[in-house]
Parts: sequence; C-alpha cells; structure tokens
Amino acid sequence: MTAACIILSFEGSESLRFSRGSLLVLLACVCWGFENNCTRRISGSDALQIVVIKGIGSVLGSLGIALLLREPFPPALCIIAALLLGFVAYGLSIFCYIRAQRTLGAAKTSTHYAIAPFIGTTLSLIMFRQMPGAAFLTGLAFMLAGTYLAVRDESAG
Repeated sequence: MTAACIILSFEGSESLRFSRGSLLVLLACVCWGFENNCTRRISGSDALQIVVIKGIGSVLGSLGIALLLREPFPPALCIIAALLLGFVAYGLSIFCYIRAQRTLGAAKTSTHYAIAPFIGTTLSLIMFRQMPGAAFLTGLAFMLAGTYLAVRDESAG
C-alpha cells in the first residue's frame, strides 16, 4: 500500500519535500488510527450510542474549527443537506463499521473497508470517462496485491 501511495503521489523531485499540508495529512492519519483503536475497544457497547457520541464530537470539532477560522454560516438548506449527507455517509457507515468490528474483528473489518477506494475509483472512471495513466495502473496493481495479501493473511489466521 505504501508503494502504491508513493507511485501515485510522485510528481517529480518537488513532490519529495514535506509541506504543511502533508504534515496535516499525516496527523489526520495518526488521529484516524487512534480513533479506530478507541472505537474497537468500545465496540461491544451500543453501536447507536457510539455513533451519536462520535457524531457530536465531529460536529463540535468541525464547528470549533469553522468558528476559529471565522467561516460564515451557510444557508439553512445547505446545513440540512449536510446533516442528511452526514447521517448517511458518516452515521450509517460508522454504525455498520462498529457492528462489523464486533462480529468480524478490527483487522478483518478494516480489510473489508479497504475495498471502498476501489469502488470509488471505478465509479469515477465510469463517470468522468478518463483513461488512467501508467502510474495509476502500477499503483492499482500494488494496492490490489496489498489488499489480497491482507485478506489472505486474515483468512489464514
């Protein structure tokens, strides 16, 4: 997976330097890993209650950042649309993720969730009708191999 990410993000020697954005992405990944670990530890609790608590935390965090940056409030219709999208894309997703962790375990659940980028990529290729280049196809091969090895490793254990 790491090899695929390097191939897909390499754009010449300029892409080898660290930027503020890359550090923020790295921090987000660390926080995501920490959050997934915490979720696994409490996945035996009521999944709906966990989703509500995590949702409130996400809303408060996002609202805090928006207020800190002095972002204007969007129109009410946009807020309602964002809440509905959040319910489906975040709430239901986390609810299913927690239920899956409870029955499948953290590693196997993460392996199953790893297929999502492939679905999104396939849909974008269909929608935007662009042929991917050599870097994309090479990265795809590495990601498919990594996903296969992760699934194989889980089924062996």
